[in-house]
Amino acid sequence: MERTPADDVQAAFRVSLVSVVWTVAAGGLAIALGVASHSAVLVAFGAIGFVDAAGSVALAYHFHHAIRHEALAEHLEQLAHRVVVAGLFLVGLGAVVVGSVRLVTGAHADDSFAGTLLAAVSLVVLAALSARKQQVARRVGSRALLADGRLSAIGAAQAAVALFGTAARGFGWSWADSIAATIVGLVAMTTAFVTRGQD
Repeated sequence: MERTPADDVQAAFRVSLVSVVWTVAAGGLAIALGVASHSAVLVAFGAIGFVDAAGSVALAYHFHHAIRHEALAEHLEQLAHRVVVAGLFLVGLGAVVVGSVRLVTGAHADDSFAGTLLAAVSLVVLAALSARKQQVARRVGSRALLADGRLSAIGAAQAAVALFGTAARGFGWSWADSIAATIVGLVAMTTAFVTRGQD
């Protein structure tokens, strides 16, 4: 069966809905586990999840509107794009500030098996969501969905960094969590600037 533009918009709507469900659930759990284990990188990861969810909600509405009206609305596309880009920057800034403060004060995270497991699962899920969002975004011509795919990639990177931080603490590198959170925050901010510049 030949794929139609309507099929692509349906696919964009579905991937946005899946992203909302995953990021809200995983983000909430990551923040709770991060607070309990004093892990800046898990808290930052959870915050990125909520920003990703906000962008995905805007995108789901945008694509649902397009399905009903059989056309993409440029004003909704721009709104969703701004939500994602602003979220990328704010979460990146927050991760840099929290990671830097924890590095200066010498605060360190406690080991959390649940946090490590969540990070491992999230790495796989978010990498898959990122790839799917970017693939569908190119088919429907949505800069907002493409940016959201990049935000999911930042979330996957944050999950990878959380795993690195856990492994590094095993070697006695208590600073690794804070450095990792700061680095991913800088990457998120840079991505926001680059994506904003593509408007």
